[in-house]
Amino acid sequence: MNLNEKIKLIRKTHGSTQKVFAEILSMPISTLKKYESGDREPSGSALQKIANQFPNFSLWLILNEVAPESGQVAPGDEAPKMSGDGVPAELLNAAFEKTITTSISLGWLTAKPEIQFSMLSDLMRHDFVEQGGKLILQDADENESQTA
Repeated sequence: MNLNEKIKLIRKTHGSTQKVFAEILSMPISTLKKYESGDREPSGSALQKIANQFPNFSLWLILNEVAPESGQVAPGDEAPKMSGDGVPAELLNAAFEKTITTSISLGWLTAKPEIQFSMLSDLMRHDFVEQGGKLILQDADENESQTA
């Protein structure tokens, strides 16, 4: 699928007219029409605007790949929802660790010796459960799952 077809599909999935979609992206409607018709290739900044407004489609838009476990889908696909059974604790821990690592590498957080990220992870799990989320805890000895 070409970029012009992808842009059009994102717009249609969003349920927008070309005019509304162009306004959302802060670009002239004439430019959007040229992108959608294939008369003009979208610039890097145009693709960035689309990815910023529709981050769940960004991986698909740029690389033609999806990662539903990360919320990266193609238009028409649904991001996975938490099952009634809950979320495995190790999956939540891994997501938190990746978020912290990425935040540090981007300079959003500064690692300090007195901050123990494991404590933040415990707090995040606690908040998740407080908000109604269910954790599935794997007992290493018995290999059984428990719900927290």
